[in-house]
Amino acid sequence: MSYRHVVLFKLHDGADAPAAVAALEAARPRSGASRWVITPSLDDRKGTVIVEDATFADEEAFDAWRKSALHLAAVAHMRANADWLVGDWVE
Repeated sequence: MSYRHVVLFKLHDGADAPAAVAALEAARPRSGASRWVITPSLDDRKGTVIVEDATFADEEAFDAWRKSALHLAAVAHMRANADWLVGDWVE
């Protein structure tokens, strides 16, 4: 069973999209993840949305990453630049 983690980041007006993508890419897990996609949404009708699509080996791998300095740095950057919705589930 794998642990899926999908986040949609709606950037604030004036936020730097390339900097947001870079901050999220810098949070790429060093281990425990088989998929890590960070990309701007092709649909910009609601503004700039960045998609984070990750698959972790299991919930323990996800929890380890969630507590990591990499993730905490990305959270700090995105907190100042976006609002977001999270979808997590086990496959």
